[in-house]
Amino acid sequence: MLTTIPAFHVTPLGDRSSRAIMLAIFEEVEENQAHLLKHLGAETAEKVMRLLEGRHVVGKYKEFNLLMGDSREHGLEWILLMGLGKKTDITQPYRLHDRIRSVVAIAARHFRRKHLSTFCVDDYSDLGLAGDVAAKLIVEGAKLGLYRYDRYKAKQGKKDSDETPIQAIYILTEGDPEVLRKSAHYAEATCSSTLLARDLVNTPPTDLTPLGFAEQARQMAETTPGLAFELLDKAAMERERMGLHLAVSRGSDNPPCVSVLTYRGRPDAGGWDLGLVGKGVTFDAGGYDIKPGGSMYRMYGDMAGAAAVAAAVRSIAVLGLKLNVAAVMPLSENLINGSAYKPGDILTSRKGLTVEITNTDAEGRLLLADSLHYTCERFKPTYLIDIATLTGAIVVALGHFVSGLFTHATDRDADDKLAADLLAAGRQTGEWLWRLPVDDDYRVQLSSDVADIENAAIDRGAGAGSITASVFLKEFVDFEVVKAWAHLDIAGTALMEKTLIYNKCPYQPKEGGTGIGARLLTRFAETLQ
Repeated sequence: MLTTIPAFHVTPLGDRSSRAIMLAIFEEVEENQAHLLKHLGAETAEKVMRLLEGRHVVGKYKEFNLLMGDSREHGLEWILLMGLGKKTDITQPYRLHDRIRSVVAIAARHFRRKHLSTFCVDDYSDLGLAGDVAAKLIVEGAKLGLYRYDRYKAKQGKKDSDETPIQAIYILTEGDPEVLRKSAHYAEATCSSTLLARDLVNTPPTDLTPLGFAEQARQMAETTPGLAFELLDKAAMERERMGLHLAVSRGSDNPPCVSVLTYRGRPDAGGWDLGLVGKGVTFDAGGYDIKPGGSMYRMYGDMAGAAAVAAAVRSIAVLGLKLNVAAVMPLSENLINGSAYKPGDILTSRKGLTVEITNTDAEGRLLLADSLHYTCERFKPTYLIDIATLTGAIVVALGHFVSGLFTHATDRDADDKLAADLLAAGRQTGEWLWRLPVDDDYRVQLSSDVADIENAAIDRGAGAGSITASVFLKEFVDFEVVKAWAHLDIAGTALMEKTLIYNKCPYQPKEGGTGIGARLLTRFAETLQ
């Protein structure tokens, strides 16, 4: 099993603890000369420039060329040139940042294939990046890009045996090394949590039942100073009147539960700054509105929201952020047996609202509804965010590159600020969001003749499936205690079956769990300090 956690070191520019270097280049030849001269010396830099001028090396985005160095001139035996594309095409800083993450990921995998267990990379100051930003991008690119999920492989594959694990990466700088080290530590914490989220999403449903997930959360609390764990088992859920959540679980032999992780970074403060709620359906067959076979594959990933929440609160604790966070993860399976809930059932939520079940495959919002109300009543957080693989409609709207963002607050400025802060956190982490409306006009699509609200619109032709889902969730948020609420729909970004997002962002896996949400929520939490 190959390690995905190399050690990161910040060292002076001339350090040669590694004899391999990755250098990023642009397609515009003249943009590279000073950068190459700085690291390779005049003679080798001139040779590389001739390769660029002759178009033998082009610098297209993600293009890589491994060249032999001259250890007598500059102390390097191997030079990996990674293309960033045309500088003029990169008009936004966050686009450049994402390309740096991506080329570092490609470089790390390439050095791994070439049996080079260490390499160095510069701090990108020549590109105008601050050292703390560069260090974070380098760690994110390498740690996320080297990830593999091979828990169930009995034997080492040919690819593994033909490679050498990356042991160390050296970040070369002329700046303040402590600034870079602090930033690298931050990124190591958030990336480690993201990899835990990926592991959770990738674990098959037999091995990750609702109680199995809760056990993982308990172990996380035991190994992370500052985290506290609590479990609401089925009996406790009944006492808490979680009628919607309990109904979803009736079709499974595995009991439901709610996992709660809390962190007090401001122990002297009595309240809670942030509440996080993550959907945790550990397998979703769709209930009696059963999914077609093609749509049921990998439905063990329907707990990616809960995984993101657990990973985020872990990162927040490891980093010691100065805020109080309550993370609530409702967990269940959505299967079929003689006791399973049915289309046409009328259920009573924890809030007391009755819900007509028009589609048993719209189960995630039922879990979230009870836990949102529970979180509001028990913790009274200033800000409340839920995250879920909630609707197929969000994939129709946004595809696999961007997650849906829905926000609401009684104060318009608070609403817009929350949205702006989350959008910014998405750009900074490469986990992009797109804002969609949460308008009460859409509630008419959830009108019921026999209950307070339907769980899903009956008229599929009316569309707006992701919006109506968010409108449903908003019904269960208490805005008398919550300043602002956001819902993140990550159904299109949390788990990959194709290489679409990998082709765009090579630090993401070709397939399987991405860990989307973990770094984004951590970054947002920083803004609340």
